[in-house]
Amino acid sequence: MKPYCFVLHILFAGIAFASPVAFSQNRPLTIPHIRSGHAVLHQHGRLTILEFTPTNGQLQQIPLSHPSDYRQGTNAPFAARLIAESPHHFLIFTDSFVSNPNEQGMCGASDTGERFIHVVAIGDFPHETLSVLVESCLLNIEPTAESPEWHLKKDSAGDVGQIILSFETDTQPTTVYYVELDGSVSRPKVKGDQ
Repeated sequence: MKPYCFVLHILFAGIAFASPVAFSQNRPLTIPHIRSGHAVLHQHGRLTILEFTPTNGQLQQIPLSHPSDYRQGTNAPFAARLIAESPHHFLIFTDSFVSNPNEQGMCGASDTGERFIHVVAIGDFPHETLSVLVESCLLNIEPTAESPEWHLKKDSAGDVGQIILSFETDTQPTTVYYVELDGSVSRPKVKGDQ
């Protein structure tokens, strides 16, 4: 076999092997157990899009933010979990990403990765109302086993529930976010504040 044929053979074999891997990293990810419709996460470069199709309406595309102290890679989320839902009002869910796609190092092969919690209003004008980093290998943020917690709790301010984020170490304070019926989030309170 001529040397250039051997190189081309290896190159094509590598492309054939790498293509399914790349495809699997960017495939859509369904958020299970949603009663208000169908929700799927798609990755477009650095942007994660929630495609939400309500049971009684048309597809809505909602961009999600992922605020963090490090630049997010282009990897797609590998897991999503529904935390709470007020049918036809809001969704609360988490999405998880690998920490360092295509890199070796402290978090390069970590299953923990980076996890965010989102609140998305799904009423007349669907939009994200909250995005918080709740777990990070890179930033050494470790939530308790119960976190994030959802407490359905109506109060006089019109809030219908609370998201409670608690952490294993004292470097991150326990924080409570108040969610209103329309999905808006207000009054974050750090535990210990008055």
